[in-house]
Amino acid sequence: MKMGNIDVLANTNSLKLTKPWKDFAQDKKALKWLEENVFYEYMRKCRWFAGKARMIKFLKVQQLLDLPIDGGKAYLVIVHVGYTYGDEEKYALPVSFLPDDYELIGQINPKAFITKITTDGKAGWLIDAIYDFRFQTELYKNIWENAAVPQENGQLTYHRGKGLAATDEDMGYLCVIPDLEQSNSSFVFGNKYFFKLYRKLFREINPEVEMLQFLTETGGFKNIPSFCGSLIYERPGIPPVTLGLMMQKVSSKCDSWVATGDDLNDFLFMFVDKLFSVRDDVFEKVELLGRRTAEMHLALLSDKKNKDFKPEKFDSEYITWLQGHLNRLLVKRISLLKENYARLDKNAKALADDFINSEKIIGRFFEKIGNNDLVSSRIRIHGDYHLGQVLFTGSDYLIIDFEGEPESSITDRKIKHSPLKDVAGMIRSFHYAVCSKLYFSNETKGVDPQRLQKAADRWYKLITDAYIDAYMHTMGDISATFGGRTELNFLLQLHLLEKAVYELGYELNGRPDWIRIPLKGIQHVLFEIEKFN
Repeated sequence: MKMGNIDVLANTNSLKLTKPWKDFAQDKKALKWLEENVFYEYMRKCRWFAGKARMIKFLKVQQLLDLPIDGGKAYLVIVHVGYTYGDEEKYALPVSFLPDDYELIGQINPKAFITKITTDGKAGWLIDAIYDFRFQTELYKNIWENAAVPQENGQLTYHRGKGLAATDEDMGYLCVIPDLEQSNSSFVFGNKYFFKLYRKLFREINPEVEMLQFLTETGGFKNIPSFCGSLIYERPGIPPVTLGLMMQKVSSKCDSWVATGDDLNDFLFMFVDKLFSVRDDVFEKVELLGRRTAEMHLALLSDKKNKDFKPEKFDSEYITWLQGHLNRLLVKRISLLKENYARLDKNAKALADDFINSEKIIGRFFEKIGNNDLVSSRIRIHGDYHLGQVLFTGSDYLIIDFEGEPESSITDRKIKHSPLKDVAGMIRSFHYAVCSKLYFSNETKGVDPQRLQKAADRWYKLITDAYIDAYMHTMGDISATFGGRTELNFLLQLHLLEKAVYELGYELNGRPDWIRIPLKGIQHVLFEIEKFN
């Protein structure tokens, strides 16, 4: 439909509230109508709703939280969605009311409009409140003031972080909503602060909030967006729910996946001309990334008192959990690979056969976790560390997105691991970068596959050696953190194997043509495993 000259993707029916807007949370009839006729239709058009491809079993308004705003009230609607298969989900949908005669209504983003409603004798719109200027300014103001907003059961707690400058009290009036398609919603205040509203909700504090706050305020690690604030829903006797995070807005040239791709383009041009050459500045950048990775881990190793971040050893409980996790992952991925085997090309099938036939060898390697007397330290880690999570400024790196592994629960994302799990993630990312360039570029289509693989393996070896050497040099005494060279090599291969097996699921479900990249990674590790036997 159209409103003036604006296309509005909203429900065209009109809802008349039976109660005043200030009592919207008690208007059961209206909420029922919105459940049945409006919310799903609106949410399925939003990038942040993950249930588009699944059959809905039910959609219920679980709760409304009061959000006082200038001249009225907004509500944070918690929408509970169940499906015919898979886990149920909960989403945050902040809403407010704008009357038709609101003087700035023509400037509101068309994505904001949910449905027509009439309340308090006025016709208007139920909108997504992230586009409401009053909601934006109140959000910033509450973070600035460390506010606590009482609710019927619990309270909304706004935390102000040390990254929020003392001179920026009025930044809430300078808000822009970036036109991004993301799994969360974003606000930029004064071009200095980036607020992320989490749409999909989980119990417990989001690891990204904990990690950024710790690294900013305790670890003193500078190569991240500084922690500036958070919004938490707290209730007595129930784990808290993270609703939002504010951090420093950072600038960069590109992410490191793009930067590495640009460097590989130069390598590719020379490779086609039968020259093998990696520029010195490429090694310098890789070494800098190794140092920054180590500095992050040293910061995460630094607090010996905070139980959430205090380093721990490989105890029996963790070893049992890790073995179970790895064995379940292996069984699931082999099963998925067999289901999709017929779709693979000849080369991928050969690699898949090697992997499937090595299941027992891999299983025995996993058993060594319990047989070895591991003395390494375990710490909180990034958990989803790859080139796309590191911004390149042109001269340095900024590490972002500390939410953890997407397939894991919030609880599992907070488990302490060897820092080598992050290192393995980055090494796998280097492998992806070179293989994707050499396998799938038009310039290499006529090149002998064996020559391609030899070049990819050589580049990968040179780059990963430079990265690991810089990382280890910065970490210092390896016996203190990794228990010595043998244990370090064992844990690195273990996590490289874990990561490559994990990647199989992503590729089989999304990019089956890329399946040979993780399969080749598994082959690399299997070769190294022979040394431990």
